[in-house]
Amino acid sequence: MKNLSGWCFRLAVLYALFGMVMGEVMAVSGDHSQMPVHAHINVLGWVSLALFGVFYRLWPAATVGMLPGIQFVVFNIGIVIQSIAVSLILNGNEEVAPMAGAGSGLLIVSMALFGYLVYRHARE
Repeated sequence: MKNLSGWCFRLAVLYALFGMVMGEVMAVSGDHSQMPVHAHINVLGWVSLALFGVFYRLWPAATVGMLPGIQFVVFNIGIVIQSIAVSLILNGNEEVAPMAGAGSGLLIVSMALFGYLVYRHARE
């Protein structure tokens, strides 16, 4: 994926803005029931993706090949699936718990791929 670091930062900013707006909506409405979703979007979407971007910028060799792009795509799919599912669960739709688990599983797989890339390239 060309300019993977840039893509990480671009999406990180979008997640940050979404998380901030979500926080503002909760504050104005007084309904903080979606706080876990807000937190996940900020920590996973904003912080994790920004840190991925820093790593990929510092170790550009780690962006070569298909694996880094797969890691990035799987992570973002996982965030979206997990966030939607957790939001639905918090609204009383417990039947989507497997969907939340699937999203979390994708996030774990993506982080394991990222860990592999870090251990492979950060020693250089």
